[in-house]
Amino acid sequence: MHTQNPKLDIGPDPQVKNILKWILVLNLLVLAIKAYIGIKAGSLSIIGDSVHSGIDSINNMIALLMIKLASEPPDKQHPYGHAKFETLGALAVVAFLAITSFELIEKSIIRLLNPSDFPKIESMTIWFLVLTLVVNIFVWLYEKSAAKKFNSYLLMADAEHTFSDILVTSSILLSVIFIARGYLWLDPVLCLFIAFVILRSGWIILKDTIPILVDEAWLQAEDISDLVLNTPRVVGFTHVRSRRGRDKNFIEMTVKFDTDSLLEAHNLSHQIEEKIIHTFGHAEVTIHIEPG
Repeated sequence: MHTQNPKLDIGPDPQVKNILKWILVLNLLVLAIKAYIGIKAGSLSIIGDSVHSGIDSINNMIALLMIKLASEPPDKQHPYGHAKFETLGALAVVAFLAITSFELIEKSIIRLLNPSDFPKIESMTIWFLVLTLVVNIFVWLYEKSAAKKFNSYLLMADAEHTFSDILVTSSILLSVIFIARGYLWLDPVLCLFIAFVILRSGWIILKDTIPILVDEAWLQAEDISDLVLNTPRVVGFTHVRSRRGRDKNFIEMTVKFDTDSLLEAHNLSHQIEEKIIHTFGHAEVTIHIEPG
């Protein structure tokens, strides 16, 4: 006999999805402007910054996909749900970031060794960069406010990444002024810095993704021992298995109860589930009941 947490996960607030859609539009606008002025000016650092802004757009798309997957219930082919499809998508993003970063590094080194092809900075370039900075600051403030209002981890995480984009764009805006005054070597040097920032973003995604794909354990028996054994009528528990997920974790175990009442054991098992979720966060808890 087993029991499972009866509470349904209805996923993020629908308004969070609408907010992410609007933010995606703004991020794509910023990406298009930076790509245009970067190519027009021949600036590697601005092109690199456009790639960094592209990561914001990709993150928005992944977040929207995760919301969609979270709304789809498990089926016969996917009894544990569809969340790992989003994780596979994150791996594809890592591959894209790695290739792009190495290309930026290669172009930066070539330009440093061959200083004949440096960017041409015009006043329009500076004004367009200021415009993208203003848009990013608006997105950052709006996301932070919405994240607190809807208690959304997705929006808060995306706001943090947008803030890093603000820092990169600000540094480029400062360097553009010096480049326009003849400090041309700053362009490839700054592009190298951006390439490593992008690689770091890829590493963070990879570090969060691999444990999910390989079903790394979420909790060990000793982590929940006191919590389970302090529940009334519990004699002991065995066969603890858990795994990590992106939006929720999973754990199952066999619990022995000192009672002949199936209803009482069922109610006590729900107490264990609630304590695990309250202590360790969002999870799907499965408890197999055995008489003591």
